[in-house]
Amino acid sequence: MNNIRTFTLLTSLLMCSGSHASDSWYVVKNYRGTLGKYPVHVSLQTYQFGAYVSVKGSYYYDKYHAPIALYGRETADGLVLCEVASKTDFEKYLLFGERYSLSDCPFRLVNNEQGLTGVWQNEKSTLAVSLSSTASMDQTHIIANQGSIEIPFWGQTATHSFMGVYENSGDGLSVNHIKVLDKKQGNVIQVINPQTENCQFGFYMTAIYQNIETINDSTVSFNCYSTKADISDEYIFNKKEGLYYPAQ
Repeated sequence: MNNIRTFTLLTSLLMCSGSHASDSWYVVKNYRGTLGKYPVHVSLQTYQFGAYVSVKGSYYYDKYHAPIALYGRETADGLVLCEVASKTDFEKYLLFGERYSLSDCPFRLVNNEQGLTGVWQNEKSTLAVSLSSTASMDQTHIIANQGSIEIPFWGQTATHSFMGVYENSGDGLSVNHIKVLDKKQGNVIQVINPQTENCQFGFYMTAIYQNIETINDSTVSFNCYSTKADISDEYIFNKKEGLYYPAQ
């Protein structure tokens, strides 16, 4: 286990009191809309992650289904969000919480009755952003038409992304379905039940999107709740069968 992963798990454990959905930091809102002319899905979690970050999230273009990590801060009437553009960004700002300049963040969004509006801006272009709220999740339940909310995890491989389906259940919230999506086609190639005898999945990592992490281009790690030694289940892509299987 590398130092970055160890640091992340220990940080999450210190902030964690249990594996159930009552954990107060899982306050999430999902949106659907457009960035310029491009359809996108956005998922944002609000929590005081450190001195400089009160929002983390994940969004993807519908055409590609490749989640991009977000981090930033709430403002008086909306949000300012930066994108993670590299592994270095991920380590500095999401794992270690280093200071950053809000002026460098491309998303500047304002709350409205339907969701969020604003702009995405860099040195070359400015694109209008319009997002409508589709579902929300708090400490105890999910508000959505179908009683579920989909979480685009940061962890992914070269060809596939992973979408967790969090659902209302009799004793709180549950996540028994992980959709594996082909990034190019956007179709679901497999559905995995992440809950096993040794793994209580889905409510461990402080940023909900980090419950699945990238190992390499064909392997991801499902992080499991534990009060003692770190526990994770690795899933490896079998090219011959076109499916993911737990590592032996």
